[in-house]
Amino acid sequence: MKIGRVLGGVVVALVIIPVIAAVVTVRFRDPGSPPRLQAHHVDASSTACAKPAPISHPLIGVALDTPGRSLTKFTQAVVPPQILAQYLPFKDSYDSNLARRIAQAGGRLLVQWDPKSVSLRRIANGGWDPYITKFARDVCAARVPIVLSFGHEMNGNWYTWGNTKASPREFKAAWRRLHRLFAKAGARNVTWCWDVNTWQPSLTGKANYGITPARRWWPGGRYVDWIGLDAYYETPYDTFHSLFNYPLRALHRIAHKPVLIAETAAAQGPRQARQIRNLFSGIRRTNVIGAVWFDSNNPNVREDWRLEGQRAAIAAFRAGARSLALIHRSP
Repeated sequence: MKIGRVLGGVVVALVIIPVIAAVVTVRFRDPGSPPRLQAHHVDASSTACAKPAPISHPLIGVALDTPGRSLTKFTQAVVPPQILAQYLPFKDSYDSNLARRIAQAGGRLLVQWDPKSVSLRRIANGGWDPYITKFARDVCAARVPIVLSFGHEMNGNWYTWGNTKASPREFKAAWRRLHRLFAKAGARNVTWCWDVNTWQPSLTGKANYGITPARRWWPGGRYVDWIGLDAYYETPYDTFHSLFNYPLRALHRIAHKPVLIAETAAAQGPRQARQIRNLFSGIRRTNVIGAVWFDSNNPNVREDWRLEGQRAAIAAFRAGARSLALIHRSP
């Protein structure tokens, strides 16, 4: 996301995860609350490394990047999410307990695995094979499905693994090696999500734009299950059409893969509710499988993207979630 933030190693707070299941059950039984969009429920005792069953969509996800933030508070105030995003630095261990707790609550963990200050060339050449293999085996041993995204927004120039800091060739080679090592470890319970930043063709190539077309970074269809697309409502003039229309068509030309809006938000203020309605309207008109809301007021981010406390925005978000559920149920 080209808005001056650095996520680093911040993850979803663990202390609140155990209560998700209870909160979800209460809201599902409450006729006054929005219907829960069903996700595939995973039994942690199921066969290890089984290929993940298709997850029901449309999906509503959330990324909570500030330590101590309460997922329970978000669930109670807004909607129960089916995807929780975790920003995990490459070198860190896989948190199997977190993945299990989310799965038991009916959701799925999205790991944004970010190689900050790590050489993609060294990954591609096998220098990180022991770490990657252990990570893959831990994913397999947890026996729950996850979504895994490596080096998100690599087509932008704001991360150490991205444009101008690393080459598309290095990124693709590193991605393919990861995929092969996971396959060798038998970790079939992974949905691989290649996550790019939105771009505008009229601006690519111009000085100071810093974002390249996504195709240059495409590792190949055999290595990708989902495509992620990130874009934010940063100005009063941003719309779903201006942010997503061109890249969605371009990504469809690259591969016929499910597309998840893997990061999005609209800043707090008088236009937030209107832009949320616009987001859900766009989701209904397209074939994207859902969206992950970046619910953050991280000090490294210039905007406050949180929904909590914003009554009009929450009402718009809940109405949008209900509309997706109704469309999904339609014959």
